[in-house]
Amino acid sequence: MGMLASGVALAAMPAPELKVIPQEGPAYPHRAFRVVCEVSWAGSPSEFSILPAEADSIDWGTVGVSEVRAFVRDGINVVSQTLEIVPNKTGEFQSPKIRVRYLIPEATPPAEKPSPGTDPPDSGASPSLGADPFAIVVRSSTSYVWISGGLGASLLLTALGWRSVRFSRRPQPPLTTTNTDISHVQHVMHTARQSRLDGDFYGYYRELHRAAQAIPLPGEEHASRVSALAARMQEVGYRGVRPTDDQMDSDWRDIERATARYKETLQS
Repeated sequence: MGMLASGVALAAMPAPELKVIPQEGPAYPHRAFRVVCEVSWAGSPSEFSILPAEADSIDWGTVGVSEVRAFVRDGINVVSQTLEIVPNKTGEFQSPKIRVRYLIPEATPPAEKPSPGTDPPDSGASPSLGADPFAIVVRSSTSYVWISGGLGASLLLTALGWRSVRFSRRPQPPLTTTNTDISHVQHVMHTARQSRLDGDFYGYYRELHRAAQAIPLPGEEHASRVSALAARMQEVGYRGVRPTDDQMDSDWRDIERATARYKETLQS
């Protein structure tokens, strides 16, 4: 009778809710477009265990989890995961399908070892929450510079008058997206170094992964580099793996070599 009552209680337990919050405005090539996935529920924080967010692969960029936080907001338990979508071309696209699986600890049976010659149990049996796709507009970086600086430039030219307009026609060094890419990578690498000094190894690999995504190198070699760093980030963040100093140094040098190779392609 007690077991039956427990089963009824679990069945009546309201499922957690998923809210997907994309950042405002358009996306830009080789820059992270962040989407926050919040799973929330009332009651005890231990009623549910939230698994890493999953997103379908896309042919116009890469997707990965960059940040995970758990907190209580107005008495409601919230697990927030930030997905970073890094486009590699411009256009209008549909977001990847997003799923967040969860477990009910009291209802989860003990894991069984598969018999020899049989497939392991299907992890997809756990319930999941999904969100409808939404449109993402990816604009060129030059459009970003024009939109963000256009209003201020117009006001400045009006204030200075015609002489300043004539002066502004002198040749200026072009602002290229390649310079922006390299500057962004350097900034992210600086953040990664600080995370390592702070003992935040998940943050270290999260930033290394972002740096690798921001380097627009073609080919399978770089794609494998990005995938390997994503896997390392997951191991450190979700499995508690403590990377060795040699491994972290090696991954750091790998990003430096990729950056140097990209600079060589620009010069050639």
